[in-house]
Amino acid sequence: MRIVLLGGAGYLGTVATRHLTGLGHHVTVVDGLIYQRGDDPARLLPTTSAFIHADLRDPQALRRAVSGADAVVHLGGLVGEPACALDERLAVELNYASPVLAAMEARAAGVAHYVFFSSCSVYGSHDGTVDEDTTPNPLGIYARTKVLAERTLADLMDGRALTVLRLATVHGRSPRQRLDSVANRMTAQALATGRIPLNGGGQRRPLVHIADVADTLAQVLTTPEGHRTFNVGADRENYTIAEIAATVQQAVPGCRIDAGPERDEADARDYRTSFARLATAFPGACPTSLAQGVREVADAVQAKELDHPDLPEYDNLAGLKNSLAEGRISALADDDCTRLHADYATAPWSPR
Repeated sequence: MRIVLLGGAGYLGTVATRHLTGLGHHVTVVDGLIYQRGDDPARLLPTTSAFIHADLRDPQALRRAVSGADAVVHLGGLVGEPACALDERLAVELNYASPVLAAMEARAAGVAHYVFFSSCSVYGSHDGTVDEDTTPNPLGIYARTKVLAERTLADLMDGRALTVLRLATVHGRSPRQRLDSVANRMTAQALATGRIPLNGGGQRRPLVHIADVADTLAQVLTTPEGHRTFNVGADRENYTIAEIAATVQQAVPGCRIDAGPERDEADARDYRTSFARLATAFPGACPTSLAQGVREVADAVQAKELDHPDLPEYDNLAGLKNSLAEGRISALADDDCTRLHADYATAPWSPR
């Protein structure tokens, strides 16, 4: 299968590329390398994959990339509310305009299957357990761009296979490592400082291991079928923030938990997620536990494969700040992006 991964040189993309090429697929990675960490794609990606350095908002580059593809996967963009809040217009362009423009080019090229990486963050704050039929409750720019992209893509790809993957919070080891997600950061901080910072504790988060995300992608790519949405994770991997900290503490003997305020007012997300639909479609999906992911990140730190967790190379927010300050990335505000930004500016954040 000929697969195009848009944003495939990042934390998730490098793992997905290695997994898909290992299964014998031909993978083309398209990435703008907006963080400019000095990473060499040739080192991060397998030699059997192809790499195109291009802006994911460039329709001409997207058109060339998707030509002849069997499937296009969009997993690029800005992750998390703090990064999106740095430049709302840029966030809308990368998280909404880019996947829509790519879908338009994929449809025009006759691509049979489009996969969009979304997030369980679309659920925001909910009592009880949420599933794919729960009305989204986006609480910030990041979640709103994901909700709007999901809705627009459903219209654009009508009649073609569209799979939306709403990811739980990802943890684990990657060639392009991030240490700014909750479990990875707690683990690295525990080893670097002997302390686990805990802001709040009662908020609920589902987690998923990065290799399980790559495997789920591989499975959905080989089973294209209509318009599907899956929460990606496992029911047993729902945790409170305090439980995540306790898991890290067990893996790093001698560290202590530094508890802060009970609630992080900057992040009001709080939800328990059902992954029953994924488990039914793909029995045995997402088998890796939080403890396993914590252990592999801890092993990498102890082996000095990773440096101090506060370095900007492991933090997409810090990397984006640097890119913005140095003028390496900015909102284009061209005709396409301006038109699509108007969708976001006028969108009612409620079900149709």
